[in-house]
Amino acid sequence: MNSGNPAGRGLARFADRVIAWARLPRAPALLCAVSFAESIFFPIPVDVMLVPMCAASPGRMLRLAALTTAFSVLGGLAGLMLGYLAIDALMPWIESLGWSDEYAQVESGYRQWGYWALVLAAFTPLPYKVFAISAGGLSMGIGAFLTASLLGRGLRFFLVGALAAWLGPKALRAIRYSDRLGWLLAGLMLAAFAVWWCL
Repeated sequence: MNSGNPAGRGLARFADRVIAWARLPRAPALLCAVSFAESIFFPIPVDVMLVPMCAASPGRMLRLAALTTAFSVLGGLAGLMLGYLAIDALMPWIESLGWSDEYAQVESGYRQWGYWALVLAAFTPLPYKVFAISAGGLSMGIGAFLTASLLGRGLRFFLVGALAAWLGPKALRAIRYSDRLGWLLAGLMLAAFAVWWCL
């Protein structure tokens, strides 16, 4: 996370607070809430809660990753509905958050790649929330949205959870680099798919 400017430092402090939530007794409920909110508007990746929780309790990794996936997809579905019903009203909000260029790129990606653009956004550090809202604005079918979201979000969170459970406390050092880790995982998955395709 960028801490070279006041906004970046503020975001880093907010991330520290989210990480601290992972140690609370009600952490699973907070994980569900953050997973849902992050798919609509929340600025901190839910990985910063999932990683310390899985690192601290490897035996609960499957349950935690499943909760994260389910509530993230539910949040994405809420974003899809917002896009269906109110994309014109949401555009000023999207612009105020500085997402205008991203939204235009997302629209272009959907027109070019369709379903797979959403799978990629759900798996990588791309802004899934913007993809979810724009999917509604472009009238993507609910069935296609759900399957793409479950595939991408599920792959991401189960891989991140498994890695955190395997690394244990060492995984906490990687939280600051969650975006880089997400792209690394995406690269490894694409490389594995390429090798499988060529065999």
